[in-house]
Amino acid sequence: MSDIYSTLWTLDHNRLRRGVDYRVTPCGDRLFRFVNQDTLENVPTYRAFLNLLDNYEADVNKPENVTEKEKNDARAFLNRCLDTEVMQKAHNFLAEEGYAPKGKKGFKDMLYDMWFTPYTRTHSDKAQRSSSAFEHTFLGETRCGHVIGFHNWLRLYSEECLGNIQHKGCKWCDCGCDDRIIFTIDFDWKGNNKTRDSFFVGTSPEFELALYTVCFLAGDGAKTEVVLGGQRVTITTYKLNGYIGSCYPILEGDSGDNLLDEGLDFLEYLENEDFGPEMGKRRLKRIYEEDYTKCCGRRCETAFSQVLRTLERNDKVEIYSNNHGVDIVTILE
Repeated sequence: MSDIYSTLWTLDHNRLRRGVDYRVTPCGDRLFRFVNQDTLENVPTYRAFLNLLDNYEADVNKPENVTEKEKNDARAFLNRCLDTEVMQKAHNFLAEEGYAPKGKKGFKDMLYDMWFTPYTRTHSDKAQRSSSAFEHTFLGETRCGHVIGFHNWLRLYSEECLGNIQHKGCKWCDCGCDDRIIFTIDFDWKGNNKTRDSFFVGTSPEFELALYTVCFLAGDGAKTEVVLGGQRVTITTYKLNGYIGSCYPILEGDSGDNLLDEGLDFLEYLENEDFGPEMGKRRLKRIYEEDYTKCCGRRCETAFSQVLRTLERNDKVEIYSNNHGVDIVTILE
């Protein structure tokens, strides 16, 4: 299994070259100092991906209707991806392992169902709203002043060019994955806050689609350990009622606060499993030690009390006692 991930990494022929096709400044007011526009405009997969950016309504409180044109744009993007060697390798692997149809059309239909078929997310206010795996993972959504999903660098670059991104700091970055990088940053998007967004930079859209598809179908559950460019990386693929809930990379051995990273992973899990923003401390502890641990594992068997204190110190949660003396935890982000 480990070979397929490194093979996909090697076959990302349309990746951008750091310092040649793009330049970044991790902690400045703009992350992207330069991106090769010729690549974005002339490489079919990039062009087809960018055509999708305006097809979705980010605010989950607003209605969203998928038009025939938007469906055709999604299928055109998949067609362009299926023309690439990296996606063909992913297809061959999945078909041989029994996870996907052997025919190209059957595989494309499966990809469309996985990534573009609308499904319902039940949010903390109990309202049910339409979403899709592609929209949430690659483009991002907003809810109650916060950004959810949004794990793609092309989307970030596009929104940064439009003046819709305000960076709040780069927590850490890695430069060990040859031409490509993994960043974790904080930012505001159109006035909505995003904490610790993690994403590749320089990778092609077809590579990310292939990698996440393989990890979701054939990986090790919610977190799959892979080696990319000699660097150990965790690929997170959350499930939501059988659908793809969210996908993103996490760099192992980062220089950030491991307890905070663990806590933010836990909050991401709660969000994707549609747990409410407020619950009893004892219930939250049970979810962490049983449901979350079974689904995602824990870093070094970290104690719940340590994670909760770290989240409280970093203003991610508030803890108070109600009239019955029960400790209640409110998730702030």
